[in-house]
Amino acid sequence: MFLPGYSDVGNTFTEDQQEEGETTSCQESAGKHHSHTENRDAEVLRRAKEEGCVNVIFPGPVTQDGSYRFVSEILKCILYQRQQLPMTYDQLVYSQKKQQDVEDKDVVRQRKVHSADVDHKCQQTLQELEEVLHQLEVLFSLSRVPRVLLLMGGSLVLPKELYEINMEDLLLVGGGQCLRVSSCLRLLFRTLFVADLLSDSRPVRLMPTTVLALAHRDCGVGWFRPKLQFKIPTRVKNQIITLATDPNVCEKQKKESDWQDYVWFQAPVTIKGFSN
Repeated sequence: MFLPGYSDVGNTFTEDQQEEGETTSCQESAGKHHSHTENRDAEVLRRAKEEGCVNVIFPGPVTQDGSYRFVSEILKCILYQRQQLPMTYDQLVYSQKKQQDVEDKDVVRQRKVHSADVDHKCQQTLQELEEVLHQLEVLFSLSRVPRVLLLMGGSLVLPKELYEINMEDLLLVGGGQCLRVSSCLRLLFRTLFVADLLSDSRPVRLMPTTVLALAHRDCGVGWFRPKLQFKIPTRVKNQIITLATDPNVCEKQKKESDWQDYVWFQAPVTIKGFSN
C-alpha cells in the first residue's frame, strides 16, 4: 500500500537520541531492535488480515487538535486508497490551484468536454471534502470525539464498506506535555503501511462516503445531524483503526470516561468520489 508522505519506516520517536556505547554493543542492540520490529510488524499484519483491525499505540498524550488531525488524514488516505480519488488530496488541491491560475491569467485555450466535466467533479469533491473536514474541526473544538465512522456506498444500515477510527483510549491533554503531531502521523501511517488494511487489487466502484462522529449530546454543534437511534451496522465487516495512548506511560494521568451522554452525529454532506 502506497501512503504518500507518510511511508517513513524509521524509528519515529527516537530522532533526538544520541548514540552510546561501543560499536559491538550498538550492533547487538540494533539487531535485537530489528528482530523486535519484525515480530511486531508481523503481528500488525496478522491482526489486520484476520481481524480487520489495526492498533496504533502512542508513547504519550496528544492534543485535541492532534486527534482531529489524525482523523482528517485518515479520511483523505482512505478515499485515495479505496479509489474514490484519482490522486492524493494534496495533489488534487495543487491541480485545482494550477487550473485556477491558468483561468485567472485569461489564457485562451480549447477545453474538451470530458476535461471540463472532470474539472467540475474534482472541484465538487474537494468542496465536499473540505466542508466535512472544516465541520469536523469545529466538532472537535466543542466536544471529545472518541469514535468516527466512515460509511462507503450502500446505506447507513448496510454500507458497502465500513471503517471506524476508535480513540476512546487516547489520552488528550494540553500544553507541552504532548507528542508532536508530525511524529504521531509518521507512526500512524507506518503502521497502516505495514498492516496493508486498505489495499485491494480489485477495482472499486465510485461510491459516496458518509461521516458519522460520536460526540457529547449537548456539545452545541449545529451542522451535524444527531442520529439518536443509529447503531453500527453488523452485516458488513468493520475495519477498525484504534488510536490509543500506552497505558504503561500515562497510567497515572488516565481517567475513565463515561460515554453514556454521547450520541452519533451525521454529516449532512456525502463525499462523492470521482475518477479521471
